[in-house]
Amino acid sequence: MASLSGTHSGVAVAKKIAKHGSKGGDHTGKARSESEELLHTIFECAGDPVLLLCNGNFIDCNTAALKLLGYASKADLLDRRPSDISPPHQPDGLASPDKAAEMIDRAIENGYHRFEWVHLRADGSTIPVDVMLTSITVGERLYLHTLWRDLTERKQVEETLRNRETLIRTIYDTSSVAIFFINATGRICHANRRMAEMFRLSMDRLIGADYVSLVHPAERDDARQNMHRHLSRDIADVNLVRRYWREDGTEFWGQLTANRMLDNPRDGAGLVCVVMDISERKAAEEALVERSRELETLNQELAAANTRLASVQQELERLAMRDTLTGAWNRRYLSEIAQQEILRLDRYGHPVSVIFIDLDHFKAINDSHGHAVGDIVIQGFCDIARRCMRITDMLGRWGGEEFVIIMPNSGLMIASLLAERIRAAMAAHSFPQAGGVTASFGVAECRRDESWETWLERADAALYAAKKAGRNRVVSDTSDRNDAAQAESLDSSFLRLVWHNAYECGLSHIDNQHRSLFEHADSLLGAVMGDRPKDEIIPQINTLLNDLLVHFADEEAILRAAGYMELEQHAEIHRGLSEQAIEMARKFTDGELNIGDLFNFIAHDIVGKHLLSDDRKYFHALSTTET
Repeated sequence: MASLSGTHSGVAVAKKIAKHGSKGGDHTGKARSESEELLHTIFECAGDPVLLLCNGNFIDCNTAALKLLGYASKADLLDRRPSDISPPHQPDGLASPDKAAEMIDRAIENGYHRFEWVHLRADGSTIPVDVMLTSITVGERLYLHTLWRDLTERKQVEETLRNRETLIRTIYDTSSVAIFFINATGRICHANRRMAEMFRLSMDRLIGADYVSLVHPAERDDARQNMHRHLSRDIADVNLVRRYWREDGTEFWGQLTANRMLDNPRDGAGLVCVVMDISERKAAEEALVERSRELETLNQELAAANTRLASVQQELERLAMRDTLTGAWNRRYLSEIAQQEILRLDRYGHPVSVIFIDLDHFKAINDSHGHAVGDIVIQGFCDIARRCMRITDMLGRWGGEEFVIIMPNSGLMIASLLAERIRAAMAAHSFPQAGGVTASFGVAECRRDESWETWLERADAALYAAKKAGRNRVVSDTSDRNDAAQAESLDSSFLRLVWHNAYECGLSHIDNQHRSLFEHADSLLGAVMGDRPKDEIIPQINTLLNDLLVHFADEEAILRAAGYMELEQHAEIHRGLSEQAIEMARKFTDGELNIGDLFNFIAHDIVGKHLLSDDRKYFHALSTTET
């Protein structure tokens, strides 16, 4: 475009010169005048500055030239030489007059010459231009057609690029990390100074070296495979830790990042890589790992020491809470447990009972056989009591030959049953030195808003009554009980479950089933408390279980027919008791169930709580008239 514009402008100016040099018109004068006018208009309106030189001076220019130079009219420029509107020297250091003469001579000699120049504007500022000189001969005179292109914007871009390149080069050369380029063959084609310093190689030896040769021998195969996969686009950009090796035998750890470069015709695909020496970090990490191992070992030792300490502490606490002779809870701890159970009773309504026990005529044993035999009797009693108790029951030595058992979630009847079971087992036992030894029992259920002292006093009063009545017996504190309301009855002579008319709902089918379940439960409790063989107790459990399941089904059918609104909730209780009863039977058969827990479930959960408490809730929904 530039050379084409120059050619057209040269033609226009040549014709203009020819017009001014002709001596007369001809018959085509009018046409020539119109053509010359058109060419002159094109010359003046050209977008690029166009000027005409003759004998080294400007003889004409267009409007674009005046605008570029900041001149008001052609008179400011014509008859001046190029060096007149130029700084004294050009950027290459040559004097403007000398260089202008040289450029003009080249254009005249070759017919065309192109070069860069710096001119001065009217305001004294400089402007870089691209100059194209074209020699034109008209008649015997030589002219130079001149075309300028403003290079200001291009020079600014070039300056910016140079500055940026300088900055990048500075960063590249002064970087604290090694930066290098690998060509398609895996050789280093460029590297910065830090690369040479890091590997302790001269730049001459580094350039052209096989990259993999710088990797530690143990990792070279992996490094070569990795590099080839990266060069062939099979893997993404790399970011990994690599161990490197120097010719002097030293090694170091480096953090390598590598990115694929664009393909180029000369070198093909390549990689730009950065390596950061992380030897200190790696050493710190290894030291940290080692320290972590040491700390882990110390933690394990500390944990073991804490475990031993906790075990010792638990033992100390156990000793502080236990009686040293029997291992039973001591008086202080029993008082704490009692206070907790009183709070549970007040908050949740869970019943709790206490059994106060005294070994009969114990002083005579000590007097006759000595305290060592007395200690054996005390220990033997504790062993017998533990075999009869449930897991949740707590036995404590109150002092001397006195003992206390706290029974959570147990009413007076359950506690009395346990007391009778222990009494019977103790009476049936014979001690080698002392023979038979009996015990007396006082039982009391805690009342709401009652203190531990008052509660224990009632149990102590019952114990006193047992001793006064002849010893070797169980006396329960029933001073404030209403048998019908409490849905429990205990024949104090035989400790049997006794059916009362107050338990009847008025529907014979249900009442008969309830009475039958009472009888089965009473028979089973008798076998349990009588220490009957296991093969006798298991059939009774199965019979009670079968009758219980049949009763639940019949009862639900009757309640459904009666339109009982709470049937679903009642049936859910049945399902829970059925599952628990089946599990209890299995555990007892497999020897996993304590005998105390078994009779607690039968007497309390099935008879006391459900048959005589939960079932009473539907009595109002049943008609007393049999269907």
